[in-house]
Amino acid sequence: MDKLKQKFFTGCSEKKYGSGKGKKVWEDWEFFAEYAFNKSHATCYSYLAYQTAYLKAHYPAEYMSAVLSRNLNDIKKITIFIDECKRMGLSILGPDVNESHLKFNVNKTGNLRFGLAAIKGVGEAAAMNIIEERQINGNYKVFSILLKG
Repeated sequence: MDKLKQKFFTGCSEKKYGSGKGKKVWEDWEFFAEYAFNKSHATCYSYLAYQTAYLKAHYPAEYMSAVLSRNLNDIKKITIFIDECKRMGLSILGPDVNESHLKFNVNKTGNLRFGLAAIKGVGEAAAMNIIEERQINGNYKVFSILLKG
């Protein structure tokens, strides 16, 4: 705002506004600038924090499933969020070719299931092939089906 102050007063003078009116407007703007930006951001972040807390409190498994899925490629964050799941009393089940989705999901019993794409060394394409095969032919019955070339 300091850079614009002289330009503002020059414009006021050119438009024949009295220096008193220009000074009053400028002072109001300075006062507003001191809190308006921070206040508007604080309002937005508060609302977002409220929504996030609501989801975590009322839909804990679904919320944590989304958080874990969002961080699939960051093992440090996955570890932190798995610890948070344990603290919240949520069970995280290992990957299962008959139940896992691409990313973390909540199964029928309300437990979190590890996503196939979250397994180190299993790419998204391989995980999608497993899921598609399961959708076409039903659940896997023997492990050797997975090993077909």
